[in-house]
Amino acid sequence: MASSDPLPIRLTLTDQVTECLRQRIRDGAWDQVLPSEAELCRELGVSRGTLRRASAVLVEDGTITSGGRGGRYRIAAQKPPKRSSKIPATGKIVRILSPQPRFVLTTLTQSIFQVMSESLGRSGLHLEFEYHPGLWRLKHPDTALRKITSQPDTAGWVLYRSTREVQTWFAASGIPAVVLGGMFGGIALSHAEFNLEAVSRHAAGVFAARKHRRMVFLSVENATAGDRASAKAFIAAATAAGAWAELAIYDDTVAGLCHVLDGLLLGQPVPTAFFVAFPNHAPATVGHLTRRGFPVPTHAAVISRMDARLLSEAIPSVARYSMDGEALGRGMAQLLKRSIRAGIKTSQRHCVIMPEFIDGETAGGPPPDWYLPKAKRPAGK
Repeated sequence: MASSDPLPIRLTLTDQVTECLRQRIRDGAWDQVLPSEAELCRELGVSRGTLRRASAVLVEDGTITSGGRGGRYRIAAQKPPKRSSKIPATGKIVRILSPQPRFVLTTLTQSIFQVMSESLGRSGLHLEFEYHPGLWRLKHPDTALRKITSQPDTAGWVLYRSTREVQTWFAASGIPAVVLGGMFGGIALSHAEFNLEAVSRHAAGVFAARKHRRMVFLSVENATAGDRASAKAFIAAATAAGAWAELAIYDDTVAGLCHVLDGLLLGQPVPTAFFVAFPNHAPATVGHLTRRGFPVPTHAAVISRMDARLLSEAIPSVARYSMDGEALGRGMAQLLKRSIRAGIKTSQRHCVIMPEFIDGETAGGPPPDWYLPKAKRPAGK
C-alpha cells in the first residue's frame, strides 16, 4: 500500500484548504471555474471565512482569478509559477518519502517538517508527504523508486528513516535528495540529524555515574543508520565505563516491548538501566518495569533518547534529551534548496544539531546494594 498526501505539513486550516484547492485544480477536478462558495464550504467542511482566505492566496499567486460568472473564481491559464531566482523551474514540490504514516509521527518530527515547509515556501516550493511502507522491505527497490520518482513537478526528496538500499539508489540517481537522520557508510548524500551518538555516549555515562553496571539499549526493528550508530556508541561507552550493555530489539509495538522486557528481567544479573530509543515507548517501559516488581526510579532507571510532549507531563518525570526541531528543520531546508539549485553537481553537506539533557526522576540514583551483581567467591573460601 502506498499513499501520497497532497497537503503540505501546515498548522493552519487555511493553509491546508489552499493546498487542497491547488491540488484539485492541478488534477483537473473543475473545468474553467470553481464551484460556488456554498458548494465548496459544504464539500470541504470549512467556514466561508476560511475558504475566502484560502482563495485570496490562490488569487495572489495567479492560480485563480476573481470576477467569474455569478461571483465564482475562474481557473487561470496554466503558466510557470513565480519563483525565487535561486531555484530552477524544474519543479515546485519537495516530497517526503516515509515508511510511516503522517499521523504516527512524533511532535518533534512534525515540528521539523513544519519549519521546512515554511522555509521552502519562501522559495516557491512546498512540501508533500509520500507514505510507502512496502518500499522499506525491498532489498532491490530500483523499480519501485523509478516509479515513485517519476511524478511530475517534483523538485527534490526528503528521505525519512531510509534504508541503505533507498539511500544508495538516490545517491546513484542524480535526483536532488537529502536524508533526514543518519547516513549509511560510503553513500554520497547530504543529510541533517541530531547527534544521537553523542547522546547515547552521554546516557551511558549518566547510568555509569549512578553505579548501574548492566544496561540495555531498547530499539525497534528496521533500524536506520542513525539508530545503529547510536546503539553502537551506547554499548562502547558503557563498556569503557566498566559496565555491561546489550542491544534489545522489539517490533515497535507496546506488546512487543513488554515481551522483550520480560525476557531481559529473567536474566541474571537483571539489567538496572534502560535507554529507550523512541519517546513514545518510554512511559510504557517505566510502567512495565514497575508492574513486574522493578519500580522506577528506586530499582531501575530509564532515559529516553528523544523528547516528546507526553514525557513532560509523565509521572515520574522522564529523563530525556531535548532536541531543537526548528533548528534541524531550517538546516534541512537549506540543504534541500542547495541540492535543488545545484542538482547532481552538489557536494555533500551535513547539518548536525546537539541535543540537551533534561534530568528526570526516572534516571534515578544507584540501584539498591542487593540489586548489584556480586563477584563470585573463590571455591573453598
